[in-house]
Amino acid sequence: MRRLKFIDRTPEELDAVFLTHEHSDHIGGVGPLVRKYSIPLYATNGTIQAGKKLGSVPVFNPIRAGETVQLNGLDIEPYTTSHDAQESVAYVIRCQNRKLGHATDMGLVTNEVREILKNSHVLLLESNHDVEMLDVGPYPWALKQRIKSNLGHLSNEACGELLTAIKHENLQRVILMHLSQTNNHPDIAHITALQALGSHTPILSLADQAQPTELIEV
Repeated sequence: MRRLKFIDRTPEELDAVFLTHEHSDHIGGVGPLVRKYSIPLYATNGTIQAGKKLGSVPVFNPIRAGETVQLNGLDIEPYTTSHDAQESVAYVIRCQNRKLGHATDMGLVTNEVREILKNSHVLLLESNHDVEMLDVGPYPWALKQRIKSNLGHLSNEACGELLTAIKHENLQRVILMHLSQTNNHPDIAHITALQALGSHTPILSLADQAQPTELIEV
């Protein structure tokens, strides 16, 4: 509620909440939010079944990868991601002639991911960790292996490779997301993305988990 207020919005204005997967850093506050304001929740059945912390949900709309949801002028298409969760997804959102591509919480960029993100005007991409910082950092070995696995998270380098593959002249904005506070540095993520973009000049910014991102008009 505080973060919505920061961007001059209220919970009552929310039309829906869409989940990617059931990990606690993604669903921790969702249950109380949708219950208090009777907000419809959209998620895969796998996410709901595994998301024990959600509790009761007043309005649940099951979704499946590859099946588009139409909501208030938006076409929202979930697609499968490679992550250590039950039936996790990311999203592509279309509105009129605009397309937003979202790719976070995945350890592997597949051909399907590249194809579905092509020709996006806005990209929200995971740039979770710097591999060297992760290797020498304080995390336990098993957690390091999980993060670097095909079911973990995208590194700065992997994000850069994805950007190189799907950048195009009509790309307007790129927002780097899910940066680790322990195993990454904003400057490294930013420089890696800039190098990947090359001569392409979309607006490049970084999301910060400590504060809301400003509202952006596309």
